[in-house]
Amino acid sequence: MAIDLKPILKESKILEFTNKKYGKSEPIDKVICTDPYYRFSRIVEEVPFKDHHEDEIWLDLGCHHGQFLELVEKVFHYKTIGMDDWDLKQDLGFTNFNYYKTDLADDKWVQLVGVNKANVISALEVLEHMIDTESFLQACSSCLAENGYLVISTPNINCLRNRLIVPFGKYPAYLEYKNIIHHVRLFNIETLSKLLQENGFVVKKITGVKFLPERILRYSFFEKISKILARFFPSLCGNLIAIAQKVN
Repeated sequence: MAIDLKPILKESKILEFTNKKYGKSEPIDKVICTDPYYRFSRIVEEVPFKDHHEDEIWLDLGCHHGQFLELVEKVFHYKTIGMDDWDLKQDLGFTNFNYYKTDLADDKWVQLVGVNKANVISALEVLEHMIDTESFLQACSSCLAENGYLVISTPNINCLRNRLIVPFGKYPAYLEYKNIIHHVRLFNIETLSKLLQENGFVVKKITGVKFLPERILRYSFFEKISKILARFFPSLCGNLIAIAQKVN
């Protein structure tokens, strides 16, 4: 399901806010081909559920400014909840989704979900920050409704870049030897699949976010080639998208 982000982003108050906050003024054509929006659009394309879900809940863990939830609301019409560790509503009071400030590394966030369990949980670029990945995934499972989905994106330690530089003695990309952005866990397809299966999920799909460099994705030919290669060779991509379903 390919989506046209342009009309959504043209009206996006969140994008307007982040542009002002970070001093950016990039054209929409460039924004939709760069992270995080390109990653968001790829996830929307890859998820197996395509209908409207006005009565169902989508919970985004590590929602940052709520950019992804804005797309979920516009495209799928879920009731949306975001969680992160900063006072989002103080700056973005105009957002529609329910927001809870919490520490995702502490499973007390589960209590905030309440009795109405989520039908979908997304944790985009979150799992690599978790020291206890098993507790985090078990917490996600406990908050999911029957047959609910978990959507994850995370860096791939076996990406083509690392395969090229590590044999020459270079330090691998995404892995940290000191605390920079707190990447404490890295995965490849095998370990990510195993971790999900061991914690109550059936892996439905693992694909890559992109295969080709971000700077050329604004050209439709290269963007199409990048998608095809990312689907056929996810083990070589810099970031993985995993879609898993809760085992009841």
